[in-house]
Amino acid sequence: MGNDTLPPYTPSTPSPRYSSGLLPGEQTVESTHRASSRRPTGVYRRITDPLTIVLRDQHPGSTYPIYGRCGVIQGDVILGNVTDGLTSVILKLEGHFLLHASGIPVSTTFLSMTCVLWNASHTQRPRTIPIEVTFPRTFDDGGQTRALPPTFESSEPRAACSYSLTIELPRPRQFLSLLKGNEAVKVPLMYRPQSRPHLPILSSDLPFMSTVKSSPEEWHEVMCTVPMSQGSGLAHVKCLLFIPSVQTYALSDTIPFHLQIRGSPASLVPFLEQGYDGNQGATGQQSGGIVIRVYLLRQSSVKIHGQYATACRNIGEGQMGPSQSLLSGHRTVLRHPLGEDLDSLDWDGVLRCGEDVTVPSFSTNQFSVKV
Repeated sequence: MGNDTLPPYTPSTPSPRYSSGLLPGEQTVESTHRASSRRPTGVYRRITDPLTIVLRDQHPGSTYPIYGRCGVIQGDVILGNVTDGLTSVILKLEGHFLLHASGIPVSTTFLSMTCVLWNASHTQRPRTIPIEVTFPRTFDDGGQTRALPPTFESSEPRAACSYSLTIELPRPRQFLSLLKGNEAVKVPLMYRPQSRPHLPILSSDLPFMSTVKSSPEEWHEVMCTVPMSQGSGLAHVKCLLFIPSVQTYALSDTIPFHLQIRGSPASLVPFLEQGYDGNQGATGQQSGGIVIRVYLLRQSSVKIHGQYATACRNIGEGQMGPSQSLLSGHRTVLRHPLGEDLDSLDWDGVLRCGEDVTVPSFSTNQFSVKV
């Protein structure tokens, strides 16, 4: 080995230049368009006698300052003229849970960050003090590390998650002093973290029957058995719901779905449509007295003293109609033979959250929201 020599090497050719622009003869097969990531240019101001809080990078017209995941709170504290005896300027970023147990509010602080912006022992008091503090990504939830929950308020069960930025002006305590005591100015904050799915979802314009054959990995199947009424003598039917396999959706996404009911021809008769008027915008398809609906159901749960209180709310009604591949010149649901004395009825549709839904799912030891 000592007498062996290394083979000669030649420098590699430089990597070609890449561009997102298409060259002649090229075409885009698939792309995901991102929403504009431009930083807001608005300013939020809270003006009081002792001080003014200025927070930058806000959307114009916002009632409260809004921050996303790991958002940076940037701005200034402008001190007023009534600051005699001031010893320091302290910033506090806090998060609170407010839960109601038997009508009694129970408040818990799950986030508390304190920062001394200025101290009298260090420098002369400035007129303007800059602010820069970052929301943490996680918090300690009873020994578990969890993602910071979003700002949220629920009327049933009664619970809320809130954040605030407080500027405190401490003064030394003096007996029979004419000076004012400690003062504090609090600003409510809106924390709205966002998560992006790891894959784009299929377009709702693509027929389900063609995509489930060519790309079955794009769909997630959920199946359940629907019992028929006792005494009817009819066999149970199976209900299959297909949704995009990514299973993580933005609040603004239009989610396509496919609904299939399988069973014997006799068991499917009650589901056959009797008076379908061809309205593709119908939210529920009435079939022989049976209303078929697909909707998003949000469940809010609160845990207080080991007891759970849960409430559900419809946050998005599905728009559905007969599967396009089964339409044969007229608006009706057709039976699709599957063999082994089984038929199926098929619908296509889309789901979307209501415009008033602004909070995604999250989970903590005391409070959880899921769909």
